[in-house]
Amino acid sequence: MVTRAEVACRAGVSVGTVSNVINKKAFVKPEYVQKVKKAIEELNYVPDFNAKSLARRRNNHIGIALFEMTNPYHAEVIQGLEKYAAEHDYIVTTFLLDNNTDKKYEVICERRLDALVNFMTNDLPRNFIETLKSQQTVLVNFNPQDSFVVMNDYSQSMLECMRLLHDYGHTKVAYLSSIDDMRYKADKRGEIFLTKRAEFGFDCSDDLVFCNDDYMLHSEEIGYKLCGRLLSRRSDVTAIFCMNDLVAFGAMRKINEAGLSCPSDISVVGCDDIALGAYFNPPLTTMSFDKMKHGANIAKKIIEKIENTESPYERIIVGSELRLRGSITKCRYER
Repeated sequence: MVTRAEVACRAGVSVGTVSNVINKKAFVKPEYVQKVKKAIEELNYVPDFNAKSLARRRNNHIGIALFEMTNPYHAEVIQGLEKYAAEHDYIVTTFLLDNNTDKKYEVICERRLDALVNFMTNDLPRNFIETLKSQQTVLVNFNPQDSFVVMNDYSQSMLECMRLLHDYGHTKVAYLSSIDDMRYKADKRGEIFLTKRAEFGFDCSDDLVFCNDDYMLHSEEIGYKLCGRLLSRRSDVTAIFCMNDLVAFGAMRKINEAGLSCPSDISVVGCDDIALGAYFNPPLTTMSFDKMKHGANIAKKIIEKIENTESPYERIIVGSELRLRGSITKCRYER
């Protein structure tokens, strides 16, 4: 393996100058920079990442914990996160925690990540979290005292959508949640639906709200399953809120299988505005925000915290807007 000293010798500069060029940590005269870069190319020098990590006591490695790899929402956020991270010399690894989780928790701890972003909806073991904290891993979406907390604020777009459905004449409006009843009520979307539906003239019956009790199901399966339960109990429903776009896709398939049409018979609203939604049939009305920018902002906060451990953890609030498409229409009749 070619060493940094050999690069310095070939370039006719000091080892320190080579280090400064590679790490971009100090000003180096342009002519020296060119000599070092030429020597690196001629010798095919590759920096020793392990040695670099030991010297800096970090490895520029951000992890992401996921349960649902198939959800494009996560992919779009991660794309923005990874792009910003790569521009700042960090790598990103995604850990799929839907199987063999004990072993994967162990592997994550062994990697000694600089940061871990939690995109899971189910709880992670306390001893796993404590190990990460002891390694001074920057955490995202864990306990608010120990991590950054990312919050998507759907309040205004949720109210806008409820107002639109009211104006379209819908009163039998259902809600399909991909999380359990307790978390549904704590989620801002669920809270607004529960507390504001009477104000908008919606039926307040409990049998218009369905929550998921099986965390092994993916979102589209949840939407399909819950919509089946809904239609078997409330054949008069004319509009459905879905907790995310994949839940909406599953619900729309069940609506079609039941011999009904979206939006003519039942209007459907999703959340997250994944790119696929605009090309679905019908195109999905959804609550949207800039996921690339969102991911980049998460990466920015992480790197600032890594490089300045005294900087405080904080909440990251992301606003949203309603994206009106073809999956909702006026209520044409009461079934």
